[in-house]
Amino acid sequence: MQIHLALSEAPRWPDEALGGATYLHLSGGANAVSRAVNEAERGLLPAQPTICVAQPTAVDPSRAPEGRHILWIQLPECPRQPRGDAAGEIDVDPDAGWTPALREAHADRVLAAVARHAPNLPASILGRSVLSPADLERLNINLVGGDPYGGDCALDQSLLWRPLRGHRNHETPIAHLWHIGASTHPGPGLGGTSGFHVASLLGRH
Repeated sequence: MQIHLALSEAPRWPDEALGGATYLHLSGGANAVSRAVNEAERGLLPAQPTICVAQPTAVDPSRAPEGRHILWIQLPECPRQPRGDAAGEIDVDPDAGWTPALREAHADRVLAAVARHAPNLPASILGRSVLSPADLERLNINLVGGDPYGGDCALDQSLLWRPLRGHRNHETPIAHLWHIGASTHPGPGLGGTSGFHVASLLGRH
C-alpha cells in the first residue's frame, strides 16, 4: 500500500538528523515485523504495520514547490484480500475487498502512527493520495496483488533461482534479449541492480 503526501513543511522528527534521511523505517522491532507479516498473510490489516517513509525533498528540494515538501509512505505488510482488522478497530467486509473507505481508514491509522514521531505532520498535510494493493495492481498488472517485488519474496525465488535455474547473467533463450527487473536475479527489489548487472555485462563486450 502507498500513501503520497504533499506537505506545507517537513516532518519534525525527534532527532533532527532524521530530517536529512531519504528513507526511514518506523517499526516496533523484529517481533512487530513478524507479527505484522503473519497478520497480513491471514488477511488482516496489521495492528502495528511496518511503515517505510521516503523523504525525496530531503535530498532534492526541486521535487516540490519552493518551501513545500513531499512524503512517500509504503506499507510492505498488507493483505491482498482483506478479511478483518487485527486491532479490531476498522470494519472490514470480507466480500468487498479494498473499498475506498477501507483504504482511507487504514491510511488514517498509519498517518496517526507517523504523527506520534512527527507531531506536526497532520497540520502540514496539503493533500494526500492513497493507493491500496488493488489500486496498484490496476495501475500495473506486474504488481500482482499490489506486490512490487515480482509477486514472490520467498527464499526459492532469490539469488540464483530467480526467475528460474539454467539462465545466468540475465540471459534468455533468445539471442541478445536480456531479462531485468524485480523478477530476476539477485532477487525482489527496486534498486536497479539487475539493470546494472546487464549494463556492466554489455559494457564489457
